[in-house]
Amino acid sequence: MTDPIITYKNESVLAWLQEKAISGVHIDYVRPDDIAHRHVYGRLPYWLAAFADQVTELTVPRLHREDRDRYENGRMTVQELDAAGAQLVTYQVRKVARA
Repeated sequence: MTDPIITYKNESVLAWLQEKAISGVHIDYVRPDDIAHRHVYGRLPYWLAAFADQVTELTVPRLHREDRDRYENGRMTVQELDAAGAQLVTYQVRKVARA
């Protein structure tokens, strides 16, 4: 089994993943060949996600509006992310042939 690919750059998210014992190969910029048939942790456009086997992203459903800048800039603690309901959601994206 190959290691997952991690595309997140956000330091808060990377710390959260590490706290949850999720590791993999970190790649800042991925091409289809990098992720083909692999599990990816990160956000990808649909066209690129379709190359991966699975794409898992961190959602933070209770993130307060006033905390968005801190989140986007990687300045939230693992505990703050947990309090905001941080959770992983996995998707499988498939390209559908045109009729």
